[in-house]
Amino acid sequence: MKWSKHKPPGLDDIFERHHSPHAIAGDAVAVIDAKSHQILTTAITESPVKGIGLYVHIPFCPSRCLSCDHLTLIEHDRTAIDNYLDVLAAELSMMASASKRPITVEQLHIGGGSPNYLNDIQLARLMASIHSAFDVAPDAKISMEINPRRTSRSQFDLLLGLGIRHLHLEVRDVDSRVQSELGRTQSFSILEDVFGMARDMNFDSLTMDLLFGLPGQTSASVKESVAMICELGPDVLVCQQYTRRPHQFPHQAAIDEAALPSLAEKLSIFNSVVVGLENRGYEWVGLNAFVTKGHALSQAQQNQTLEYSALGYSAKKTEQTLGVGIGAVSEVQDIVGQNYVDLDAWRIAIKQGHLATQYLIEASEFEVARRSVMRRLMCNASVPLSILSQPKVAELVESLESQGYAEREEGVVNITSLGRLALPHFWSDSSPMYRWL
Repeated sequence: MKWSKHKPPGLDDIFERHHSPHAIAGDAVAVIDAKSHQILTTAITESPVKGIGLYVHIPFCPSRCLSCDHLTLIEHDRTAIDNYLDVLAAELSMMASASKRPITVEQLHIGGGSPNYLNDIQLARLMASIHSAFDVAPDAKISMEINPRRTSRSQFDLLLGLGIRHLHLEVRDVDSRVQSELGRTQSFSILEDVFGMARDMNFDSLTMDLLFGLPGQTSASVKESVAMICELGPDVLVCQQYTRRPHQFPHQAAIDEAALPSLAEKLSIFNSVVVGLENRGYEWVGLNAFVTKGHALSQAQQNQTLEYSALGYSAKKTEQTLGVGIGAVSEVQDIVGQNYVDLDAWRIAIKQGHLATQYLIEASEFEVARRSVMRRLMCNASVPLSILSQPKVAELVESLESQGYAEREEGVVNITSLGRLALPHFWSDSSPMYRWL
């Protein structure tokens, strides 16, 4: 594995734990090295222009939850947000122009932060910038992360008019006691109102997150949370592990470490989530997602065609993923790149005419094979032995077998029941910076 710039301290530990290619540091610099720009631009030029996923990062939030582990900026100056959107439009145009032919986006996700913190004019500007740079397929899946406390019926009307038909609600846990530990004020009645509005207005799908490992969380409290979540009836529930990292997110120091559940307790909590959801008709998809019966993701898993990319699980194959905005990740051919996480450095790079890529991984043949095998295990819980031609990849699978997480049967390697319960604790993370890709 070759990095085009130096690796930040401690990144090797992240690779060992999560097999993650994310970089997590960066300070503003006066001059941006053009090498990363050239490598990624060349890769985009030589890549397919169909089956493209686009991730757009809007980092702004009105306030910060104590557990926040996303790349967020607390900003109340609308001019500063407008300036960000100006640079973002330039980055979108630059990335699109790197291809010799028009790029067709078939999956678009707008994440944050709280993207719906933008006002109506800013949301319209954002979507106009995306459509100006790329061809967005008529049937493209367009989704946005939503802060339930910042939305309204009129905003939902606007989102539908802009083509956004899939909502992802950032909740973490519905338990009021856990929310109190996190410094959140998001009542269940607010969630009921938001879900009710979205259903009345016929959004195509509602996704919600539920983290395990939060302060004050227990297997008993999660059983209650699962029952409440099922009353809301999200189409997809994504469960990620929460890890307190005050060295990376200083505000997390305010969370009492003694209130965090132990590893054994987290295993019990996740098991309670699985049992509670399956007993209420949800189907377990991949390692850490649960969907309503008959959902497209469930059908894809049954057909062994479920896919995973930087945008998450998908029923359709994403040939490449382009990321714009601070900290955004791109996956193009065998390259994974991350944008500058520092706002000034990101802005300087774009103004100098470079893609704002701070770190690149040029994957070796082994890395490509490992990523493919592990994603297939994540998505479809099975890989044929015939594709384990790389000795090191075979060793990795053998390691899973030795721990009881996988087993061989009739020419395939299957994830065991133990593996499905245990691996989300190692292969999932609530922070996008640390998620396994």
